[in-house]
Amino acid sequence: MKVKLVCLVLLVVLTGCTDEHILEKSGFIRTIAYDKESGEQGNLMRVTISIPKSNHQDAIVYSVKAKSDKDAKSHFDRQNNRKLVTGQLRQVLFGEKLAREGIWKHLDSLRRDPMIGSRMHVIIAEEDPYHILLRNDYPQGPTAGEYIDTLIQTETKAGDIPDSSLYTFSRDYYDDGIDPVTTVIKEQKESLIIDGVALFKDDKYVGKVEPSDRMFFGLLHHNIRAGDLYLNLKEDHDDSEQASLQFLRSRRKIHVVSASNLLQGKRLKVNMDIKVEGSLLEYIGDLDMKKQAEQHKLEEEIRKAIETKCRSLIRMLQEKETDPLGIGQYVRNSIPVGEWHRLDWRKAYADADISVRVHVRIKDYGKLQH
Repeated sequence: MKVKLVCLVLLVVLTGCTDEHILEKSGFIRTIAYDKESGEQGNLMRVTISIPKSNHQDAIVYSVKAKSDKDAKSHFDRQNNRKLVTGQLRQVLFGEKLAREGIWKHLDSLRRDPMIGSRMHVIIAEEDPYHILLRNDYPQGPTAGEYIDTLIQTETKAGDIPDSSLYTFSRDYYDDGIDPVTTVIKEQKESLIIDGVALFKDDKYVGKVEPSDRMFFGLLHHNIRAGDLYLNLKEDHDDSEQASLQFLRSRRKIHVVSASNLLQGKRLKVNMDIKVEGSLLEYIGDLDMKKQAEQHKLEEEIRKAIETKCRSLIRMLQEKETDPLGIGQYVRNSIPVGEWHRLDWRKAYADADISVRVHVRIKDYGKLQH
């Protein structure tokens, strides 16, 4: 009797569940884009969503001008004959104009949705994100959403760009010792291209690292496991000396030399040490790679070139008062908590003396082992 009663109760509970999604009646949003149109007045923004069709070759794109995310969702619900769900959301795109005003209120709305995964990519679109999603003629992928997804994953694995997921952006946004970064994409005639690393001051887009400098930024920002680095060693000469390293690995260390200076109103000093090793894939120049002495000379030239690029990047970051390298985390851990909260970190960071020392080791020179 007890067994029958338990079965009856379970049957009632299970049949009472209404939180279900029938695939044929659901519209799975793959991409959301936010932007402000040129000349747009007031608080209106353009919100665009892309829903892949079942054939995986096309996508349905809806776009509306709205005052908020909820307002946009209301419009989309009235347009679509399926229940819109966000469980398959892979990326959110922000137009440059809106991103300069701040993106956290939109990300926070997405973050609170339990159906959205933390690995969703956060991206800045230099061109109109609505047009990027509307196109379905990309040779590299049947839909814009799928194309962007594979493009970001490939570049992130190679170490060329930092991970720019909803999780990493939220983590760095809430941490007062580091600023978040994301990926920048740009539309071309027949494709999309990664066009650098977006820099933020809190949640406001303040500039970017140029695509040619993204690997140098990677050396400063995180440890690289496997990547490629191309260098012009003598750009001021007509016949430039060039080198390319493959299977590049790097490790960085940050040391706060004089945190006590801050407490005395003096200038902060920070040292960054970066160890780089890799295989020489290509070299164009006058050095003879069969001679060990000239191999060491090439390592020295590569070291100087990397240091020059890294120092230039750090100066640019300080001018914009953005700290994506997380130097503030090391400073915060070096001084009392109360002093940190009283410190004007943006000002101290912009005025800090941040030095970079690079150590280069070339593991092999083609068939010549070092």
